[in-house]
Amino acid sequence: MNYIELENEFKTKVILSTFGASIVDIKTLDYMGNLGSIVTVPINQKEFENATSYFGKTIGRTGGRISNSKFVLNGKEYFIQSNDPNGLHGGTDGLSYKDFNYILSEDDDAYICTFSYYSPDLEAGYPGNLTLKVIYKLFKKENKLSINYVASCDKDTLLNLSNHAYFNLNAESGNNVLDHYLYINASKMEEIKNALPNKIVECEKIYSFKNSHKIKDFLFDEKIINNTNGYDNPYIFDSFCDNQIELYDDVTKRKLTVSTSYPAVVVYTCNYPEGLLMNNHRKQKAYDAVCLECMFLPNSINSDFLSDKKDILRKENYYNETITFKFN
Repeated sequence: MNYIELENEFKTKVILSTFGASIVDIKTLDYMGNLGSIVTVPINQKEFENATSYFGKTIGRTGGRISNSKFVLNGKEYFIQSNDPNGLHGGTDGLSYKDFNYILSEDDDAYICTFSYYSPDLEAGYPGNLTLKVIYKLFKKENKLSINYVASCDKDTLLNLSNHAYFNLNAESGNNVLDHYLYINASKMEEIKNALPNKIVECEKIYSFKNSHKIKDFLFDEKIINNTNGYDNPYIFDSFCDNQIELYDDVTKRKLTVSTSYPAVVVYTCNYPEGLLMNNHRKQKAYDAVCLECMFLPNSINSDFLSDKKDILRKENYYNETITFKFN
């Protein structure tokens, strides 16, 4: 496993790892000019590698849960690793647990780290020989980081890639994210039942972030707590724009703005922590961070209520999706 550090003129530092083509740390300035981490990750390398919480890693081949750990594609049934009993984020033989090759480069606009990995046919249960690149760009003249997923496969397969970074814009203080303000440009979401998407519904008040508010405002509503112990929901964007998501911390005045080519984001508020010692030198607790996993709607292949199976990558097509984080 190798670590790669990128830094731009805004003093933003990004530390990446070849293991899972991961984000290990992002440090940005607060309003006082202090540099601090805005993600949480286990401080111990082995715990980072083996943790089941996918800290900062590239998740796939399919992000989210695959119901009953199986799917049918072109009339053939495929079985993937089972978690609970559904397959989650590609499983422990998925991309999150692979050591990628990498190349460093730069152009006039950005410092670039290109990770590459070849996933053979039926690795982790998925069909086809997959060629994948995960391209990180830390921009020079704009304070932003982009992730570009580029892939092709010699068979029809499932592919739904994202990054599983745990964001806390005041991470080093030891505070949780309950007082962070969150905005999501989404009026609809997928309802979750027994950990799986059930149907598309309008966002009711306790789930909606269409008007920015503190994460804690409705998180402890009985309906949310009894279902997923916090937010763990796919939100469907109303439109494509430069600020599909905004996360803001009033203490440090840091703001994270997210834009993406994907149609949805899964918001997860660290509802089931592993209790590992994190880079802020405290053991992880519930709601210490929030994940903003931009992706196609999870489990589309097995969802009767979705006719457009965007998680299928046809062998004649290329996969090319981008997530961009802007730091203010």
